[in-house]
Amino acid sequence: MDGRKKAISLVLALVVVATPLLASSSGPEIQRRIFIHFSKPNSPARAQQGGGYYKLLGAKWWAFPVPLEVNPEGLDEGFVLASIGMAAGEWDDGDYSYWGGVAVDLFAPVTTTGKGYGDLAWDSGRLDGANSIVWGNYPTSGVIAVAIVWYNTRTKTIIEFDIVFDTDYAWGDASSQQNVMDLQNIAIHELGHGAGMDDVYQSVAWQETMYGYSAYGETGKRDLFDGDKRGITKLYG
Repeated sequence: MDGRKKAISLVLALVVVATPLLASSSGPEIQRRIFIHFSKPNSPARAQQGGGYYKLLGAKWWAFPVPLEVNPEGLDEGFVLASIGMAAGEWDDGDYSYWGGVAVDLFAPVTTTGKGYGDLAWDSGRLDGANSIVWGNYPTSGVIAVAIVWYNTRTKTIIEFDIVFDTDYAWGDASSQQNVMDLQNIAIHELGHGAGMDDVYQSVAWQETMYGYSAYGETGKRDLFDGDKRGITKLYG
């Protein structure tokens, strides 16, 4: 009987120890935010006031650099990789950051993937540890792009993010093409969510990259504005 009691006690002890570990990967503290980027032309009522506007998700990355993968989905691969790379670099301390960047090497060079819209982490069962960027037909009209961000509310750590660019729009380089959604302009906004930035919607914040609306032909959000820089610096120094 003593041996059996010891065995039962050992099993119970293992269960108690294991429970927090299971909760850390799939428990209630793992939360999802879906950021919807709407199509709406800028109509600033007045010039932006000083100080800059930003809002934070409440979680960040703690291990760097953060990997990125993209499925060009029929677009020119070189163009897509360059556009995503420049967008990532604007948040970073890399070659494409024209304002000095943050103190960490935030994003890794972009690689390609064969994943599609259905492979993204719309639910926790599809979390795969990869930060995937794809094109797909999001069911709501007027949506340019969507960022899905998963994070741990206890540790304030981002776990994974995925991005989908809506196929309702023509995508390209709006600095040289007409009637296209500028890939770099939109990608930098979505990658901001992946880094821990939230949307801002104040009308006076229309110049911020993290302003929640964009439109065909817009390229002005390719460079971070005052609030964007303040927010990302608060997160990563």
